[in-house]
Amino acid sequence: MSENNLLVFERPPVQRIVSCAAAFGSAAIFFMYLAEHPTDYEALPMIGLILLFLGTVVAMALQYGDHIYFSDLGVKYENRLLTWFGKRGDWMRWEDIVEVREVKEKILILLSTDGRRMLVDAILGYAIARAEILRRAPQAIKSGTLSRDEHWPVNA
Repeated sequence: MSENNLLVFERPPVQRIVSCAAAFGSAAIFFMYLAEHPTDYEALPMIGLILLFLGTVVAMALQYGDHIYFSDLGVKYENRLLTWFGKRGDWMRWEDIVEVREVKEKILILLSTDGRRMLVDAILGYAIARAEILRRAPQAIKSGTLSRDEHWPVNA
């Protein structure tokens, strides 16, 4: 597979900024607690605020690591952060996709012959990804909001 035939979709900048803001906000809450209780720290609020901060940092890192790849072979979801822990994405071949379900014209769920599901949502270039999936998997059953006649591409 060549680099020319690979499309990469990632999260939009606004979602990434919001996840960063959440991490900074949770850190600010932690430091406000420290400033307001300079001598009488309590263990339970400290642990809770630390866990809140760590959770928002992990969510932020996951937002930045999400990528959906399209190639001539198929489609793959992979998160760069999770690859460091050995969780690599698998390709779902175009010919293995048996159903493409769209929810509220914003989320695509791809179902394959072996029972796997892949979620294509909240990515920059959703319309392009949707058109590519419909073009490359014409054998798939279209359901959800795709099942309406006005959403079916004429040549797919």
